[in-house]
Amino acid sequence: MALTLIQMKAQFQDPMRQGIVDLLWQSSRVMSYMSFIEFTGMAYPYSERKALAGVTFRSLNSTFSPTAGVINPKVENLTILGGKIRTDSIAVALKGDKARTNEIAGQIEAAGKFFDKNFFHGDPTVDPKSFYGLRKRLVNTQLLKQATNGGPVTHQMVTQLLDAVEGPNAQKTLFMSRTNRRNLSNDVVASATGSGVMDQGQQLIQYQGAPIVEVFKDETEAEILTFTESCGSSNVCSSIYCVKFGGQVDERGVQGITGLPEKIQQKGPFDYGEYLEDVVQMVAGIGVFGGYVAARLQGVTAS
Repeated sequence: MALTLIQMKAQFQDPMRQGIVDLLWQSSRVMSYMSFIEFTGMAYPYSERKALAGVTFRSLNSTFSPTAGVINPKVENLTILGGKIRTDSIAVALKGDKARTNEIAGQIEAAGKFFDKNFFHGDPTVDPKSFYGLRKRLVNTQLLKQATNGGPVTHQMVTQLLDAVEGPNAQKTLFMSRTNRRNLSNDVVASATGSGVMDQGQQLIQYQGAPIVEVFKDETEAEILTFTESCGSSNVCSSIYCVKFGGQVDERGVQGITGLPEKIQQKGPFDYGEYLEDVVQMVAGIGVFGGYVAARLQGVTAS
């Protein structure tokens, strides 16, 4: 059964790991929406169903002929995500264990943002230790263009983006930069001829029932969905993503995968004299379970 971060926290007995989960939930714009499949190992095998099983009629006293549809075996390679935290022993002597927990908190905040960056841009051909993000996975019908050579976001194209993902819009989530959310808000207001005073200056928090989530900066303070992508003759474009996350049932929609029995490890503190050292890590990856559970709108310019 897939677990959300909050459900993971309920399974942990130690306050340190409970605090780590709280910080991940607060720091990551993606992980707070995601369920994680529980698994033990570094490679998660599953079967991708390319066609549904057969359904037909039968006569009284006859039998159905079993048909399994078309299933392709696949594997999601997981990676080890985390970091080593060193706290000066003098800081601990002066401030107590608060100094250590503050250092760990900073590392966990960075880990949440690092996961967000790789959720969209992860590419093992660039960094062999990473997992594949959505940008490399979404092609063909799941890759839309705002315009041939890029252009400002329009509500019509965001509607098409939503339509490229199966299910009710309320089950989908839109991820975009702050600039694109602001431009989408302005486009919606401009096209609504009967808008009132209260509509002016309001930022959209959802569009056609789908929540809008702003994707901000990564652990290095660099924008994640930045305007540096190429589309046609333009190289100042960004992307907007639509994702249908899975729930508690494994292998549904877009889900995270945890490859450790304890899901998140915290080791330490180890005393090295000058400093105390902690290690926090998890074996993690993502799975896109279905051909129409995520889509990308590329070629979106800032103006």
